[in-house]
Amino acid sequence: METYFTKLKHILPTFFIIAFSTTVGLLLFRWIFAIQYDIIDIKEDVWCFWLPMTLPWIPILIWLRPRFRILVFKKDDDNGRFFFQFLSAGTIIACLMISQSYLTTATGKLQKLSIITDIQKVEKSRYYKLAKFSVAEYYGGSFTDFRQSGKYNQYLNFHIFFVTPITKNHLEKINTIPKYWYGVDFSEQISNKISNEEKEKKYEMFYAECIEKMNNYDFHSLDHFERIPTSDDRINYLKAIESRINQKADKNFIVLEPVKEKFEERNGNKFVWIFGSFGIGLGILLFSLIWPRYSETERKRFLSGKKPKQDDLVDMLNYLIPKGDHFATSVILDLNILVFLLMVFSGINIISPNGIELLQWGGNRRLETTGGEWWRLLTSMFLHGGIMHLILNISGLVIAAIFVEPLLGRKKYFILYILSGLCGSLASILWYPNTISVGASGAIFGLYGAILGLLLTNAFPEGGKKGVLIMIGIYVVINLLWGLTGGIDNAAHIGGLLSGALIGILLYKLDDRQKND
Repeated sequence: METYFTKLKHILPTFFIIAFSTTVGLLLFRWIFAIQYDIIDIKEDVWCFWLPMTLPWIPILIWLRPRFRILVFKKDDDNGRFFFQFLSAGTIIACLMISQSYLTTATGKLQKLSIITDIQKVEKSRYYKLAKFSVAEYYGGSFTDFRQSGKYNQYLNFHIFFVTPITKNHLEKINTIPKYWYGVDFSEQISNKISNEEKEKKYEMFYAECIEKMNNYDFHSLDHFERIPTSDDRINYLKAIESRINQKADKNFIVLEPVKEKFEERNGNKFVWIFGSFGIGLGILLFSLIWPRYSETERKRFLSGKKPKQDDLVDMLNYLIPKGDHFATSVILDLNILVFLLMVFSGINIISPNGIELLQWGGNRRLETTGGEWWRLLTSMFLHGGIMHLILNISGLVIAAIFVEPLLGRKKYFILYILSGLCGSLASILWYPNTISVGASGAIFGLYGAILGLLLTNAFPEGGKKGVLIMIGIYVVINLLWGLTGGIDNAAHIGGLLSGALIGILLYKLDDRQKND
């Protein structure tokens, strides 16, 4: 029992400080800069999802992770300690998400208006109640957002946004471009592995159903309106408006969505669950701390300020610094991560960017590329269709780079990566007439192709060739087979693989000849 309390004294104060400071700090920061003074205008899902998901990890990895080293486990200390890091982060993340959701609804005022144009006479708010209004159904517009989701993009999502102007009464004529719009949206998810003809047929059926719903929609069945904040939904609603007015819809356009629940019920039990979620997580943490053993040696080492000889997190971060045998790989990793961060901060969806967004950033498609925009063969290599796509490619790149860069050297490694990536991009537009291709996988498969090709030379010692062949061969075969299920650019994979094998052998032979000369 004494060692249990020692563990609590060593870990809990830091855990409480991190939980309190991140929760209160993010609430205050958002309230001051985004709600009270409207200085920062970023998408709402950043406040309510992405910041809560990522913010706690920084203080946990810096300050709490070292404290978990006093815990000793029967089998794998690293996995055991990571479990406690994950548990701590999960507790704080849940608390942050609920508190941000509560802040969103609790700070939203309800403005009561006689007619829609009174919205300009009152303070900007999130919620509005209209005494009387009408909608010009004949003047409506729509926009469909197509996005892939799921592991390996196994799903295709249709999200249709409908807009129609809000007017004072049914007699009002639309003589100028309306600024106030009534928004309604519908969504549907289908398999992304079916043929394009089947996808088109399912979409047409779903769109027809939505049109039928809109024709019979009761526009006055609501308690109040919610003004759509900066978000993906607002962007898509504006595109629906643009489809009707045939010009750019700026920030002055206001989209209101109907809310059927009573305004007084908007917060639900969120405030209680801020503390409830923290209490549940804390309880699990306290209970879990019973099982690991306690190391007084590690505690004394921590208090003395001595750092461990090996630290996986430090090693991982050091891999992002260009040096030694991973110089070129680090540069490539940094470029891919930097481009992805620029995309995210520009407003691109972090989970699943749509085709239009990827094309705008330099995605590779036959029509645009062969139409003169050949630079897309290169730029598409540094774009990714979501965070999971990036993580999977980073993992594949690091595994291949461990074998290839020390063997060829950084210059020839760069040449191999770029040329095989370009060949993969070319294979993609040759095979697919209307597919938007992005990602480093063509270049990464080029590295794997080079490894397989170099197994035919004396690049690897005879005793180790079999192990390398099994490991790399399994990775390549599994990924190619998975690509046959759909939603994956297998043409780029095969193009990169074959070209990488050829280029890798040529570069190695060239290097070998130079050494002999």
